[in-house]
Parts: sequence; structure tokens; C-alpha cells
Amino acid sequence: MPAFIDSLSVRLQAAADSATQGEHSTLYHNLLALLPDARVPVVALIEDLKKISDQAGRLADEMDFSFLFNQRRNLLSVAFEVEKQQLLPACYDLLASEARIAYFVSIAKDEIPQESWFQLGRAPMEEDGAVGLLSWTGTMFEYLMPTLWMHTYPNTLLERSAVVAVSVQQKYAAEKRVPWGISESACSKMDDGGNYTYFPFGVPDLAIHKPDPMGPVISPYSTVLALNIDPQAALRNLRTMQRQRWLGTYGFYEALDFTPTRGRSPSRRPQLVRCWMAHHQGMSLLSIANSLHDSIVQRWFHSHPRVQATELLLQEKPVGRPNGQIKGAKAA
Repeated sequence: MPAFIDSLSVRLQAAADSATQGEHSTLYHNLLALLPDARVPVVALIEDLKKISDQAGRLADEMDFSFLFNQRRNLLSVAFEVEKQQLLPACYDLLASEARIAYFVSIAKDEIPQESWFQLGRAPMEEDGAVGLLSWTGTMFEYLMPTLWMHTYPNTLLERSAVVAVSVQQKYAAEKRVPWGISESACSKMDDGGNYTYFPFGVPDLAIHKPDPMGPVISPYSTVLALNIDPQAALRNLRTMQRQRWLGTYGFYEALDFTPTRGRSPSRRPQLVRCWMAHHQGMSLLSIANSLHDSIVQRWFHSHPRVQATELLLQEKPVGRPNGQIKGAKAA
């Protein structure tokens, strides 16, 4: 970054020297005057980021998922009860969920057996002839959050499931005549403390556990997650949200709640959820980085030897068409 400041300084000086007197010349000289003071905080920021990176690396190495492993079921428990010193019997067991990140990393670190990946439920569904997987609540988050780090290989079960999920979400929103993008998020309903409540909103056609029938509650971060699946549609959707003034000081607001009974005004107009959640903002930044810089976060993750030795799990091909009963659940 200091080298970038040096390069910028040279370019600004050249621009200032060539500019005629006037507004542009004044702007260039003003920017040049600010650069020396910018160097110190930039260097400090770099050092802080290096420390955070080192700490994150240590935490990842020290994190051991094996204590959550239910050996009888060959799956990861949803939690460990500290007071009783025992695992809860419920386990994460759906491939189309964010839980697959924990399985993948645990397998890559040799903390749980590879066979547990194939114990994850693959509940089938079909949309216009395309075969995908059902998730627990039909949220964009479940399908797309893992793709922030993990490659989505063409013509694989996970890739087709992501594409189908985005398509179903788009059609569902079109029927409701609202922008698309539904995930777990805050909504306009408040608790006794005046805080927005949080709920796993989803699309029924994608869900094993049918979500809240009220809504819909549209969260912009859900669309940002889809930038690498359907970029043109995602950008159009975000522009629609921008035109409808879903933007605030720190970017898009958390959500817009279209639930009629939650409208606080006499006209019952949809309510903006005027907050920003750090994890949703973080996911959005990673998705934007992947979109603008050739999947840079995915490439970084897959540069690790352990990940490279395990990434074949992500290349599972879809087999056949949906049939039979759905088995398994996200937390069964």
C-alpha cells in the first residue's frame, strides 16, 4: 500500500503539472497535500491486518471439530452441552446448507472421516427439468454462503443446486411483485427491548421445513451472494433496490419487510429494516470481491494444500431425477 501511495503521488503530480489553472488543478494539489498524512495510518492498517490474519490462521489451526462428531451417526452434532458434558443428539445432515463448510474443513484437517460427507442428506427437487437439492428453510444463504470460499464446479450437484435455488427465488419474488433475495435476516417486528427480531425466511418450494408464511422479507445481501451465479440479474435487482431507496449510510439496509400485518402505518406500506448486520455486510464484501477479482477469495481458499486434497468432494455429479421420499433434515 505505501508503494501505491508513492505511485499515486507521482501520477497526481504529473496531472497537476499538466493541468491548466482552475478546478482540476486545485483538486490535484489538494490531494497531493493529503497523501503524506495518509501514509502513517495506511502502514498501521497493514500491520493490524497482518496481525488479524495471523490470529485467524492460529484459530483455524487450533479449532477442532472432532469433539462435535457423533460417531454413531457419522455426523456433526448441532451443539455440545457444557453443563452435561455431552453432545446434543440432533445433527446437521443436509448437503444444501452452510453446515457443509464445517464438514469440508473438518475432513480437510483429518478431524472427521471423509465418509461423513456422504452421510449428508441430498433431498432432491426439480425446477423446469433442472435437478437440485432442497435445503432446510429455502434460504439463499444456505445455498450460496459456502460458495464465498469454495469453488462451484460446472455441471456438479452443488452448482446446479445453486442455479436452481436462484431461479426459484427469482420466480417466487416475481409472483409477489417484489425484488428477489430471501434469506435469514432481521425483520420489522421488534422485541420488548425495541430490537429487530431475526428469522430464517425462505422460499417454500426450496424448503423441507416450510418457512414463515408471512412476508416476504427481502434482504439485499441475498442478492449480493448471487453475483457469481447470475450477475446480470443480480445487478438489475440491486439497481431496483437502489431506485426504491433501500440504501443508507453504510450501504443497503438489512431488509424490506412486506408482511402486511407488520406495517405500522395506516397504509400498511412495506417497512425498511433500518440496521446493518456485520456478518451480512462481510458476506457481501466477499461476494463483491469474488465478482470483481476473478473469484479471489475462492482462489485463496483453494490454494491451501489441505483444501486441494479435499476439493474432489465438491465435484459430485448429479444423478438421475428426483424420486422417492425425502429423507434427512438439516438438524434431525
